[in-house]
Amino acid sequence: MSAKGNHGMDIDLDKVPLRETGMTAYEIMLSESQERMLVVAKKEFGKEIKEVFEKWDLHCETIGVVTKDRKVKINYQGALKADLDPYDLVLGGGAPQYDRETKRPAYLDETNKFEKNAVHAPSDLKSAVLKVLSSPVIASKKWVYRQYDSMVRTNTVLGPGVSDAAVIYIKDTEKAIAVKTDCNSRFVYLDPYEGGKSAVAEAARNVVCTGAIPLAITNCLNFGNPYKPEIYWQFTEAVRGMGDACRFFETPVTGGNVSFYNEAPTSAVYPTPVIGMLGLIEDRNHITGMQFRNEGDLIVVAGEDHEEIGGSEYLKVIHGLVTGNPPLCDLAKEKKLQEFTLAVIKEGIVVSAHDVSEGGFVTALIESCIAEPDQAIGAEVEIKGNREDFAFFSETQGRIIFSIKPESLSQFQVLADKFGVPVKLVGKTGGTAVKINATEFDLNELKDKYYGTIPEIMA
Repeated sequence: MSAKGNHGMDIDLDKVPLRETGMTAYEIMLSESQERMLVVAKKEFGKEIKEVFEKWDLHCETIGVVTKDRKVKINYQGALKADLDPYDLVLGGGAPQYDRETKRPAYLDETNKFEKNAVHAPSDLKSAVLKVLSSPVIASKKWVYRQYDSMVRTNTVLGPGVSDAAVIYIKDTEKAIAVKTDCNSRFVYLDPYEGGKSAVAEAARNVVCTGAIPLAITNCLNFGNPYKPEIYWQFTEAVRGMGDACRFFETPVTGGNVSFYNEAPTSAVYPTPVIGMLGLIEDRNHITGMQFRNEGDLIVVAGEDHEEIGGSEYLKVIHGLVTGNPPLCDLAKEKKLQEFTLAVIKEGIVVSAHDVSEGGFVTALIESCIAEPDQAIGAEVEIKGNREDFAFFSETQGRIIFSIKPESLSQFQVLADKFGVPVKLVGKTGGTAVKINATEFDLNELKDKYYGTIPEIMA
C-alpha cells in the first residue's frame, strides 16, 4: 500500500493483536494468519470505524500512521526494527521475483486435432438432452444450498438457482449488488488463455443478466504443482487471459488467493481459476431473474452461435470426451452484448435474461422454464444449425436468452441495432411442455431430472 501510494508508514508492532506470545518483529510482519484486513482511514473517522467494528463483534486497533517520506519504519518493544523503502519490498518494484520454467503440455497437440464432425449425432436426441440435464455440473445444486442460510439478514432479493447471480439489496437505498462465482475448468484445461478470458467474461455476463454493472473481481486460482513446467505454463497462461479480460472490462482484481499442489498420484486437478464478480444495480426496479414469467412472451436470443462443442458438457457426457478447442472469447463482442443487455433491462422491456453456458442453448432454455419450479412455464422454439445436436448443445460464448413482451420486440430490435448485437426471435413461452424443433419434453419430467439428480446421487 505504501509503494502504490508513494508514501511511507510508521508501524508500532506493540499494538498489533497477537494470538501467540514471544513473537519477534520478523514473525509478526511475515505471519499469514487469516481473516485480517489492513484499513487506511482518514484520521478524523477513527471513532466511527471502531463503532462499525464493534457493531459486528470484531476487534480493531490503530497500529500506525501514513507518512510523507517513502520509508516503512517498523517499531517494536522500544526499538526501530526496520527502515526500508517500500519499493524494494514489492513485486513490480525492487523485490526479487521467481522466473519459473514453463512448457506447453504435450496433451494439447492431441486435443487440438479434434474434428467435431467426426462425432456422430445421438440416435435419440431427447435422451441426450435429459442425460446432459442430469449431469452434476448442470443439475440443480439445491440439495447443497438448502442446508445453508441464503437469506442472511433478509437482504437477499434473488437467491440461489433463480438468476445468473445472487442479488442482495443495500438497505435504505435503491441499490443492490450482484455477486457470482464462475469458471469452466475444462475450457482452461484445453486452452488456459482462452479459458481464463472466458471465466471473467462469463462472470461479468452473469451479473449483467441481473441488471448489474460489473465492477471488480476476486479470485481463487486452483492448480497443480507449480514446479512442473506444464502446470506453471497453465497458470501463467490462465492469469494472462484473466488479466486481458479484466483490463478490457475495467474490473480490477481486488484480491484473491492461489492454491497450488492440488494433485492425486496420477494427475493434477483441471486448472480452475474461479472468478468472483461483483456488480452494482443502481435501481432495484431493474433486478432481473432467469425464470420465464408469462404465457405468450417472446423468446429472443442475442449473440451468434458458431456451433462450438470443444470442451462442452455434451461432448463429455454423451461421447465421453474432454477434447477440442474451447469456444473463443471475443471480448469486444462480449462487451457490446453486455452493454446492450443493461440498456434493454433499464428500458424495462426485459422479463427475464439467462446466459448460454454449460450445456448450451437447450440447457439454458430449460433452466429458464423451470428455475422456479412452482412457477414453471413451457416454451416452443425453433433453432436452426448445420447439425441439430450442435445447435442444441454448443457452448459458444457471448449469448443470452431473453423473454420479452410481444409489444416490445421493435424497441428491442432498435437497441440491438444500435449496439451492433445480432438478435433472433426463436419462439414464445407457454404451455406445460418444452418443445424444441420436433423434440418435446414434459415440464414435470424436466423438473424431476434437474432437481432430483443430485439428491439421488447423495442418497
